[in-house]
Amino acid sequence: MKMKFYLIVLSLLAVCLWGTGDVRAQSASRSMTVTGKVVDQNGAAVTGASVVVVGTTKGTTTGADGAFSLTGVASDARLAVNFIGYKSQTVEVGGRTSFNIVLVEEATAVDEVVVVGYGQVKKSDLTGSVASVKAEKLTDIPANSIDGLLQGRVAGVQVVNSSQDPGASSTVRIRGNSSLNGSNAPLVVIDGFPWGDAGDLKQINPQDIVSMEVLKDASASAIYGSRGANGVILITTRKAQENVTRITLRQQTTVSGFSSELNLWRDPVLMAMLSNESSINAGLTPTYIGATNANGVYYPSIAELQTTWTTNTRWDDLVFRPTPVSNNTTVQVQSSNDRTMFQASANYYLDNGMYIEDTYRKYGGNFSVEHKLLDNLRMKASANITSNKRHNNGGLAYWRNPIFPVYDDNGDYWLYGAQDYSHPLALTDLQKNDSKGLDIISFASVNWDVLPCLNVMAQFNYKHGEQITDKYFPKKYSETGVFNDGYGSIDNWKDDNIVFEAYATFDRTFAEKHRLTVMGGYSYENYQSRSSSLAAKGFINESLGNENLAAGDSETYSIGNGSYKTELVSALTRINYTFDNRFLFTFTARADGSSKFGSNNKWAFFPSGAFSWKMHEERFIRNLNVFDVLKIRASYGISGNQGISAYQTLSRYGQHKYFNGGKWVTAIGPGYQSGTTGQDGIYALWSGIPNKGLKWETTAQVDLGLDMSFFGNRLNVTFDWYDKRTSDLLRERNIAPSSGYDKMWVNDGEIRNRDIELTIDGVAFQNRDWRVGGTFVFSRNRNKVLSLGNAVQTGLKTDLRTGMQYEY
Repeated sequence: MKMKFYLIVLSLLAVCLWGTGDVRAQSASRSMTVTGKVVDQNGAAVTGASVVVVGTTKGTTTGADGAFSLTGVASDARLAVNFIGYKSQTVEVGGRTSFNIVLVEEATAVDEVVVVGYGQVKKSDLTGSVASVKAEKLTDIPANSIDGLLQGRVAGVQVVNSSQDPGASSTVRIRGNSSLNGSNAPLVVIDGFPWGDAGDLKQINPQDIVSMEVLKDASASAIYGSRGANGVILITTRKAQENVTRITLRQQTTVSGFSSELNLWRDPVLMAMLSNESSINAGLTPTYIGATNANGVYYPSIAELQTTWTTNTRWDDLVFRPTPVSNNTTVQVQSSNDRTMFQASANYYLDNGMYIEDTYRKYGGNFSVEHKLLDNLRMKASANITSNKRHNNGGLAYWRNPIFPVYDDNGDYWLYGAQDYSHPLALTDLQKNDSKGLDIISFASVNWDVLPCLNVMAQFNYKHGEQITDKYFPKKYSETGVFNDGYGSIDNWKDDNIVFEAYATFDRTFAEKHRLTVMGGYSYENYQSRSSSLAAKGFINESLGNENLAAGDSETYSIGNGSYKTELVSALTRINYTFDNRFLFTFTARADGSSKFGSNNKWAFFPSGAFSWKMHEERFIRNLNVFDVLKIRASYGISGNQGISAYQTLSRYGQHKYFNGGKWVTAIGPGYQSGTTGQDGIYALWSGIPNKGLKWETTAQVDLGLDMSFFGNRLNVTFDWYDKRTSDLLRERNIAPSSGYDKMWVNDGEIRNRDIELTIDGVAFQNRDWRVGGTFVFSRNRNKVLSLGNAVQTGLKTDLRTGMQYEY
């Protein structure tokens, strides 16, 4: 065995070193003065470019003519040249004293490097459907989270805002919904760390993002196995450029407002006249007749409104901020030398909602450092801390009757009856709905170039999140408080997520035309969360609200808590083969084992394959002088979904309280109440029956794509057609009442998503200072539920008019 091991190592070393360059002797260094000029690709001078002697603090910047001069430079030194918008360049002095350095603009859309799962490739070498959004397209968007940055920018990606409330989350979908009861959200991976589902990830400051890649088809996302079933969003954050120190301050102020005036009653007289006319036409007693109604509220007559009535409250002016101003301030510090790079940033974000005192605040700090221990060994560590505060005061009643005053004669809030629960100022002043959150994310990695063609990467990620929510509804003015004689609650939640991954990448070119890249790795994820809730009703004293739950009636105390743990173990591999820079093949496979499923179904295998042909490399296409890029792509793959709660394969216990014999009794046993049904929720639904046969939901997807570029890569077109089918849907079906349960998790049903995506990106004019261009995105997704299983077993109902079966 030892002999075999040594032979394998020697063979790899021989393959890696085969064909490498010669070894050159170093001449003795001497001190000298060097001069030169830095220009762009068009020959124009680059003013303000930094020129630094690598490994020292000696450096300068170019003047208006692009010229520079440095004294005391060693003859064997290296010069690092940097300028924003251009590729960094390192120049060997080699005894020369004069230089003409040409900086190349950042990579074009074709040659730019695109991040893919556990690696990166040139965009021209992609075989799967991957969309990339770079930092320059993200800088001016007033977004609180990464979801807002993608809105309307990538074909096939749908971002829907759940509300306009400050800090509100979004719904993100890639190529439609594929599951009924499982998760439909794509996975977000930031600097190699799988953070979780897209839609509510606010821990990363958008100003720290360099690029975002969206993996849409199965070939691109299959490397993430079960977590990539709904697509993957890869985020790359900023890092310092080599031999450059930069301090950046970015201030963004956003002013909001209504697009048009609210359609409210401004004239009480006209409002009263039309109200009376409507009542008379309906055969009812009119309201505005100068009389007191059954609730004891006096409604003036039309004549009174025209003469003596003075109250005309503009509730919308009281409820809404005139022009909410939001703030986003970021300070970044970047610095590096030839061995160490570090970056630190701080962010303050304030989102003022349209409603008064409706706010969301976020404070964030990010620090990362990368150090080169040896020429072939690098270490990196980072930490991100985010704290957020939310004061929820939305949904106030701006529609209240303008004849109602704000206060009564005693200075109390004026109510039109005992069941008036909508006074906006009373709720603003007396109701409490606050939440505070803290997120800590840390990352550490080791990157080792074992051989010129073999790299080993190991990384450890830890994420901690916690949140506390405080609520209090007063005895008066709020509906919840009135019906419960005051109601207060405290909810706590925290989670911890640990991910360890290690993988090796072999990359070698043989005989010039053959390139082989093989990646293999291991991944382990452990997720745990705990929650607790306290609530009380019937408050004797409201002075401290929910800060003194003991002031509530002890008979009404409510206590709850939960605990949750899952594990995911994976083995993964990807093989890329390129022939003559024309034909590209990719094979990806991942085996996932999840603790969410039974012993017979914990493991699943998810393979995928893709092919692309760079037709523009063919002579007969080049001779047309039409295409800069003409590439066709085809892929097919299978991915899985485990997006359900843990313990569904086990018998679950629950508890239920009921009143019997003059006291509350708690019953504990198999099953738990998962919902209610019937009028006013009079019937309880019971779940918790085990299903040891529960298995992975699987999605098979085929994708055909076409990439084209024209006019020196100034016009880029990407087209995709896809067909995605999900089977063995994870869903709850109805079961026979004789079982003692109502619902049971099963694998049943099939969903299909298919259609087209088109992106056209063009640049009409571009130089160092100006860029004029535009992007057109079109996508259409047709979603269809093909099957919900057996109608009898799943409890499907039938529409008597159409015969269509449906799930209630």
